[in-house]
Amino acid sequence: MKNIFFTLFLSFSIYAQESKEYFVLLTSDPMSNPSAAMMSINTASEALNQGHDVIFFAAGDGVRILMEDVISNLHTVTFHGGDSDRISQMAKNLLIDFSKNGGVIHVSEGSFLTYGVNQQNYKEILIDIREINWSYPKELIKESSSADIVFSY
Repeated sequence: MKNIFFTLFLSFSIYAQESKEYFVLLTSDPMSNPSAAMMSINTASEALNQGHDVIFFAAGDGVRILMEDVISNLHTVTFHGGDSDRISQMAKNLLIDFSKNGGVIHVSEGSFLTYGVNQQNYKEILIDIREINWSYPKELIKESSSADIVFSY
């Protein structure tokens, strides 16, 4: 009987430890630092696939990763993926799937304004993300401080 309780306790403890809240921040310009952009997308996507709650927050120049013409051209500024647009398509699909499968996306509204993107015209400029949370530093601090694990790229 002791073994059963220990096994149940251990199983519950392991399960409780596995579920984390991740916060992934991208501030790097994807065209200047495509590796950071791709790592941020892959990290957020993998954490979500492993069953964690994940927030992907794009701020500063990092907001550009959601722009169709930027993410579709990542392959032109990196050797990753060879001489094709495969890496660009993979990054785009991962972000779209991330948003459709429960991942939360925040963007810096102020940062996007510097690129001419706003809540009225974003559907014409950005990739097809399920839902975007238009945020400012207040949300950045709130969301990152409540996460168990923070990654910044």
